[in-house]
Amino acid sequence: MDKYDNNSSTTLEISASCAIGTEKVLYNELEHLQLRPFSKKPGRVNFMADDSGIANALVNSRTADRLFLVLDRFHAKDFDELYEACNLIPWEKWVDKNDKLVIEKARSFQSTLSSQRALQSISQKAAYDRLCRVYRQAVMPESGKKMSARIRIEKNLASIELDLCGEALSKRGYRKIPTEAPIKESLAAAILYLAGWRRSFALYDPFCGSGTIPIEAALMALDIAPGLNRSFLWESMPDGSKNAIAKAKEAAKSRINMERDINIRASDIEGSKLDAAVFNTRLAGLEGRIGFSRAKAEDATPFAERGFVISDPPYGKRLGSPEDAKNLYSSLANFTDRFSHWALCFIVEDQNLPEYFKKGTDRQNLSWKKAKISDGSEIRWVHRSV
Repeated sequence: MDKYDNNSSTTLEISASCAIGTEKVLYNELEHLQLRPFSKKPGRVNFMADDSGIANALVNSRTADRLFLVLDRFHAKDFDELYEACNLIPWEKWVDKNDKLVIEKARSFQSTLSSQRALQSISQKAAYDRLCRVYRQAVMPESGKKMSARIRIEKNLASIELDLCGEALSKRGYRKIPTEAPIKESLAAAILYLAGWRRSFALYDPFCGSGTIPIEAALMALDIAPGLNRSFLWESMPDGSKNAIAKAKEAAKSRINMERDINIRASDIEGSKLDAAVFNTRLAGLEGRIGFSRAKAEDATPFAERGFVISDPPYGKRLGSPEDAKNLYSSLANFTDRFSHWALCFIVEDQNLPEYFKKGTDRQNLSWKKAKISDGSEIRWVHRSV
């Protein structure tokens, strides 16, 4: 059977991208969604899915950045082989005659074909030639709905992928007022999983910015799917399924539980950031579920016996100077004493963060965990039983 046959039982290979360092989190999430992940590598987790599985991942994945349909893999030592293989792909199953197909990215590693521009040009010509032949038209449109594909070739083995999302999955639709250097929504969700936070514990973000971390925590706690209020390219493709997306959204809506008690609070020293966070929280449908206050992080005190401090301090590579970051990290050490029964998780660029926390009789034996993420930052947190 043709692997592209339009049959609800047919499974296709999907490649999910994520922040480097969060692959295990995404792999576990896909398993939790009852999908079939089978491989992971830096920034990618691959799985098999039919129409309902693809819709499930699009609507419900919190930690994936994008989903790509793996159209084909083939050996290509020269441009003739590349053209022939790309021309055999049934692009018409995914690209309509009025769509604009763009091979937007090309990567080559240890391969005979090394020119990225030539890889894009040849593969796009092959796809266009087939589409024009199938649709019996002289040219493909230069306007219309954009369909994005990418090609990667490593040791002469090429793979072609087609974006199923349109806008990145991290675009939940609630962050209309961003602040400087905001953390991506999908990364915020991954950090909550990495830190081990669960809805039964209190959560506090003392540098909330536009509110991404507390908003993602509240969405998780109330089982509000991240893709409920948006559309996806896949549902408008010839062989996509708008019906499967609709069913996935209905199932997701039935799982929402707004009656749950959650204890999530956030603060920031800047009033404009708090205004943005409150506005974004309202757009996310969470008005009144997150407590916001204007305060210095250094003045924060615990509001529950146990919980998690999870935050992305606004200094380091993205904002401020190294000296600003050093002073801030030194002040964060006081959290160890004030939040003595809480787990602490900070996203930082300074690999020596634990050194700032050792000044004090009760801090010598703190156990630290860490995970590197894609921009070179580190997620570091105190490992405690909470």
